[in-house]
Amino acid sequence: MLIGIVCGVRPTIADDEVTPLPTVAASDRPDEANAEPANRAVAGPPPLPFTRLVRQVAFLRQAGVPYLPGRDPRDLDGDPLAGDDDPDRNAPRAWTRLLARAFSDPVDPRTSLAAPDIREPGPDSSDFPNSPYTLPRGWSYLETSPVNYTGSIGPFQPESYNWNYLLRMGLTDRVEFRLFGNGLTWVDAGLGEPATTGFSPLVFDTKIHFFDENEDLFIPATGLEVYIQTPWGSPAFDGGTQPGFALLFLNTLPWGWEVNWNVGLVAEESPNGGLIFTDTVQWSFTRGITDRLAVFLQGFQNQAALPRVATQTVLGGGMVLNLNRRFTIFGSYNAATDKAGPASTYYIGGAGAF
Repeated sequence: MLIGIVCGVRPTIADDEVTPLPTVAASDRPDEANAEPANRAVAGPPPLPFTRLVRQVAFLRQAGVPYLPGRDPRDLDGDPLAGDDDPDRNAPRAWTRLLARAFSDPVDPRTSLAAPDIREPGPDSSDFPNSPYTLPRGWSYLETSPVNYTGSIGPFQPESYNWNYLLRMGLTDRVEFRLFGNGLTWVDAGLGEPATTGFSPLVFDTKIHFFDENEDLFIPATGLEVYIQTPWGSPAFDGGTQPGFALLFLNTLPWGWEVNWNVGLVAEESPNGGLIFTDTVQWSFTRGITDRLAVFLQGFQNQAALPRVATQTVLGGGMVLNLNRRFTIFGSYNAATDKAGPASTYYIGGAGAF
């Protein structure tokens, strides 16, 4: 991290005020090790950690350092605050004050008091896996993909369209509450059923950040996501109550790449009334191209991190483009690796921070 430098202030002496010093022989000089300097630099107060963060981000944007989504937005200084010492209890935003009183968890209050930023940690729905990093307390993201198309899978699954959404709210610096749904959904006629239009079920979701990445030991940033898909939607899309969870990881790679990867289990109701669990894996390799644009290669086995696409193996790629610190757009095109998956599935969406 780039650290802001506090420069000392040295008194200025005019040239005509300088009195020449007599020459002193080397043998008559005092011990230099014990000598005090004549004029010491007068240091001002050290900069706040958030000030260092602002300077760092401003420098990176000016220098054109490639943008990588999914990173930690915090600038923890090793002394997180909580309880009565937490300045967020007196934050200007009522939502932040409420969370500070409801969840007395150690946080970096300088970040939660800052204006929300869509660049860090970045949207989760831009690619298949989810980042292990969570939103700072008081931040919210709204992510949506109004164009989300999945082609048919032979006689097994008809083509479909949906307009999904993801609402994320930072409760503490490590816990995020989320609401997800595939939203307005259309499924073409097939499997003996007519074409259907309705709303997909609501999903309650939470994400917890465990610890940051240790690049020296190649230990990834790690988090956990747990969700429950409810039956609250159109009857045609009611699949019952379906739980799922995933471990979330992120590693920094050489040459400006990062890998975001998830492993987990998802469940669906069986005809006999029980639950059938399926293992899932999602991954994406992302590289920043400019300070606003990042591209990624991605894939999953059995299902995306959120229940967006049916069971299959899919590979593809896409991009994330930051319009400013509040808004970003993204898109991706993907295809199955065999006839058990769709010939194509693509989505175009955007996200906003508030």
